[in-house]
Amino acid sequence: MSACRPLLLALLGLALLPGCPGASAQRSYPPPDPSDIVAHLTSLRERAPTLNADTKTDVRLGSERVNVTVMMLAAWGGKLRFQALDPNNAMAADLASDGERYCFIDVHGQCAECGEATPESVARLVRIPLEPDQVVEVLLGSTPVLEGTAKLSWDASNGREILDIAREPHTQRIILDGRDKRWDVLESELREGDKSLWKIRHKDFHEVRTPDGKTARVPGASLFEQAGDTVRITWKNQRIGEPLEESKFKLTPQAGLPPCPGSQ
Repeated sequence: MSACRPLLLALLGLALLPGCPGASAQRSYPPPDPSDIVAHLTSLRERAPTLNADTKTDVRLGSERVNVTVMMLAAWGGKLRFQALDPNNAMAADLASDGERYCFIDVHGQCAECGEATPESVARLVRIPLEPDQVVEVLLGSTPVLEGTAKLSWDASNGREILDIAREPHTQRIILDGRDKRWDVLESELREGDKSLWKIRHKDFHEVRTPDGKTARVPGASLFEQAGDTVRITWKNQRIGEPLEESKFKLTPQAGLPPCPGSQ
């Protein structure tokens, strides 16, 4: 037993080294104010003004599941364009929103609809029922932020900043990667009392160079959850900051197409 003691002491010493399981991670920067985190999140508009991406999008609504390639365009002001493709790369569905009006064409159903760009209408194709500009935040790897009283804490076991915001009857918790002050949004959840209204998760962040030579950090995968329904996005490529013409966010269905079932 005594012969094992040096080995046990050595193992104990290894367990206490930084980076080992159970070790405590310290901030590598001075403790920020909650407003610093909020300012970082809202400054996404300057870091990433537009998105042009190809994705694999897995939508689960109850027992129904659809896994489809979706080409996405996004710009601030609630400007969105989603084009879903069949396996042969033919257009299956097309949705455009300029932030105020939207149009949707279901090629398979041979129907179309246009109207006010509401959370429900914009979610006709990519099922993220948020305000159009909030959808842009999600697609760029961030989160909508509740306006309210904010508190900030440090999760030393994982090296994460935790921002808790309260405004009755809602609360929001945003978890960010604190390593090297990256502040990537890893998780965000909005609750009303004990009820979760929605949850967002991002992972596998990486840097993408913008046309002006700067870099923006974007996720490799994103997950949106609401009431048991999920939208899982695997990002195939993301081009950030490219100029996007206003015409990209407008769509005119061909004459004679009937309204789609469930349209406004």
